[in-house]
Amino acid sequence: MSEYVTDTKGRKIEVREVVGSALARMTRIAGDAWGENAWTTGTLSRAAVQAIDGVPAPPAPQNIGQMDGLWDSVDADAASAALKWLIEKQEALVDEAKNSSAPQASSNAAGS
Repeated sequence: MSEYVTDTKGRKIEVREVVGSALARMTRIAGDAWGENAWTTGTLSRAAVQAIDGVPAPPAPQNIGQMDGLWDSVDADAASAALKWLIEKQEALVDEAKNSSAPQASSNAAGS
């Protein structure tokens, strides 16, 4: 399900989390480069962008050339808005987990 954010240029950015097979495919395509934090973060945030002001972004990349092409198609402002959205989404999941009714870790050692 897509959501919408606004970038610093005031454009409406449609974003969707990259998950499942799309994320696995990107990881396999990138190979060892996937661990390079700046490139990985930039590529993942660009892949989350589905459209900019209603203009569709490229589809999920199928090869390294298409992954690099995301950098030409999705500018830094749109990518930054998507990255901010991804970070806020992750922080919300962490907060939800902290506030869940799941048992919390005990401060007592087992067996004492």
